[in-house]
Amino acid sequence: PNRRGYQAPPGKPSCHGGNNNNAKRQRRQCQPMPRAIVSGGRRTNFVNPCIKYALFFFNFVFWLAGSLILGIGVAAAFMKREAFDSASGGVKDIFSVIFDATLVFIAFGALVFLLTFAGCLGSLRDNACLLKFFALSLFVIFLAECAAAIAVFVLKDRAIDYVETVLKANMITMYREERYEDTQNFIDWYHKNLACCGAASYRDWNDNKYFACNANNTSPERCGVPFSCCKKMNDIDDRVINTMCGYHVTNPRNTEQPEARIWTVGCVEATRKYIENNVIPVAGVAIAVSVVQLTAIFLSRVLAGQIQDQVTLLRRTGELV
Repeated sequence: PNRRGYQAPPGKPSCHGGNNNNAKRQRRQCQPMPRAIVSGGRRTNFVNPCIKYALFFFNFVFWLAGSLILGIGVAAAFMKREAFDSASGGVKDIFSVIFDATLVFIAFGALVFLLTFAGCLGSLRDNACLLKFFALSLFVIFLAECAAAIAVFVLKDRAIDYVETVLKANMITMYREERYEDTQNFIDWYHKNLACCGAASYRDWNDNKYFACNANNTSPERCGVPFSCCKKMNDIDDRVINTMCGYHVTNPRNTEQPEARIWTVGCVEATRKYIENNVIPVAGVAIAVSVVQLTAIFLSRVLAGQIQDQVTLLRRTGELV
């Protein structure tokens, strides 16, 4: 009996008095339960299986993609291990990572692998901590993307100048260097598809030691540009690329106008024009990426909340101490 003389019926816990563990457990059982807990005499599971397995398969697909990208990067690094061990190899600064396709694959693949693994494991094992980590990481990445886009839009001219400077100091000078064959192939591909040459203009290649137009340069490519800058790379034979089509283009003694043989517009400017001319597809891709990220963040937060509600229910019923 409690202080007022009331005694709980047999089989029903007393909701008053006592400070021992049994009395505390009984008071928890007497707390009002949400109506959703009981339906037809059975306890409702707060965790929605549709959200749970949708989030799991979503992360599983991207986990496979991240594993593949990471595997390709590791395999490429193993194949170029001698170049990495050389004096010019290794990671010197952030730009030596950004402009090395092998390291970009490894870094990007590892990031996707870890984040999606946390999402897979958190959704499959009902781990709210892993789901919160997954959601928070995606949210930080989303904010970084938004900040970068706003900075480029607001500070467009300064951003273009900065990108041109960075590309000239890193990407242009790495062309023809050992270990950066992937970067060289990317530059050639970019030249061909956007009809451009160099970062700001074709004269940027004067900063490359193989194409520099100075008296100390003994390279056969002196005063030239890469063959991918040529408007017609197979000017001799339609079946064979003339890798010497860009030779002596920047030589002051050359009376031929560079515009007649090569693309003279810089790739940064060509990229800007391409985005302006294809604003709808570019915006569509950006929106699609944002929707995927926000959907993953929303589902992971919803599932984490449902898991916490389920844990609260189990603790109230005494099934989880």
